[in-house]
Amino acid sequence: MSEIDCEETKRHVHEYLHNELSEAEISDITAHLANCDSCEGDYDVENTLNNVINRACADLPPAELESAIMERIRLIQKGVAH
Repeated sequence: MSEIDCEETKRHVHEYLHNELSEAEISDITAHLANCDSCEGDYDVENTLNNVINRACADLPPAELESAIMERIRLIQKGVAH
């Protein structure tokens, strides 16, 4: 395990949350987060933001809105709508 600093940890927190790092990198960042309140705070903010985005994106628009948008797109594609 190598020592990583706050800058490196903060730069990779997004990838860390999404399991997009190697096992060694995950281990290094986990160890750093366990010992650094500042980076742990940044991690918490990023994690909360990701959770909010995931919840918001999980909601489907009302069927009427989806239909209206699709109809508008069709009209634009046909050159009918301005």
